[in-house]
Amino acid sequence: MKHIIVLMMVFMATAAATFPAILSAHDVPDGAAPYEKSKRCSACHPAIYRDWENSMHSKSSLHKDPAHKAMYEVFLSDMKKEGKEGSYHCASCHMPMAENIKKLMDGTDKPNENLWREDEGVGCAFCHRVETIVEGKGRNMFTINKDGAYVSSNPPEKAPHGVGANPLLASGEICMGCHSHLTNQSGVAICSMKEEGKGNCLDCHMEKKEGPPSIESNKNDHASHEMGGGHSLPMLRKALSVKASVNEAAGGKTVDIEITNKTAHTFPSTMPMRMAYVKVVAYDAQKKTIFRNYEKNPMEDKNAVFMKSFKGGGEVGVPAWKAEGVAVDTRLKSDETRTFSYTIQSDKIKTLTVEVIYRLFPSQAIAKYPALKETEDSVNDKQFAAFRKEFTY
Repeated sequence: MKHIIVLMMVFMATAAATFPAILSAHDVPDGAAPYEKSKRCSACHPAIYRDWENSMHSKSSLHKDPAHKAMYEVFLSDMKKEGKEGSYHCASCHMPMAENIKKLMDGTDKPNENLWREDEGVGCAFCHRVETIVEGKGRNMFTINKDGAYVSSNPPEKAPHGVGANPLLASGEICMGCHSHLTNQSGVAICSMKEEGKGNCLDCHMEKKEGPPSIESNKNDHASHEMGGGHSLPMLRKALSVKASVNEAAGGKTVDIEITNKTAHTFPSTMPMRMAYVKVVAYDAQKKTIFRNYEKNPMEDKNAVFMKSFKGGGEVGVPAWKAEGVAVDTRLKSDETRTFSYTIQSDKIKTLTVEVIYRLFPSQAIAKYPALKETEDSVNDKQFAAFRKEFTY
């Protein structure tokens, strides 16, 4: 099971690069208006632009996300050992505006940090020029409009550029162009929000935020374009409902915990590199630890770990491109409630803490691949307390 923790993150930031059977890219008509830089949008939409700057959409390219870049390079190294040339299928969602996207995806070209359309990641012009979603077996793609009009769910009557209405941006279906599903060459579902999720993504991920949507608007708020998820602690703290109680037991105490997933999808969500786990610690009057549900590795209490990992070639914990099936999936389904109980054989308990810890990467994975850490203060190596409650006696 140790190897599951080490490899369960399975390089998902570059998983899309491992599917050579899928060579299509977004459909941009010949002669289509060129993409505009998102910075240009800031002149009329300053609040929304600030949101986007702080979002993972603006940081989606490997040129801005060191962890993503590190995983891509590890993948290339792995392919080289097998005598293969690695491609960059991640481009379809991580840098969808790249002018050479087809070459990136078929491996005949490599990412170039000097190209702004790669560096910008998922820019304003991409989502707001989508016409349709082209559904595929392994993943989805988009059709982009030719005239360059910016579409929205409720377009203004006047604007300094072409506008149009697209219901995809009202229903949250626009999100499913990238977040719907991804399968590898063996047909294994690496992620599948279309199966694991429900409802409208916008209800939670684009909540109302102070500030008008444009300088010409009379509104006082707008739909947030930060689109917070696993990188957002406030969002994480909305994800779960946790009930914890401490009761008398023979010779000590019983800790009863009930955790409910309040999100409209699995927790952690479909990306398998994420993990969460329950941490329970009891202290005596001198703050000395007298109980913990694990010592060093959360997998010591594997029933209280929420994660997903793959199997292939007789091994458990293989990377996505080698996956032949799912080995472990203990994530919480939407609306699922799971209960835990711990008996502490001591009558000296004075303080007890119950936490649900969320990590973007397991610590063992970062130890194995130091590039994931980025810096000494790397967010990837931090523990986020999605829930914490303290009992005092």
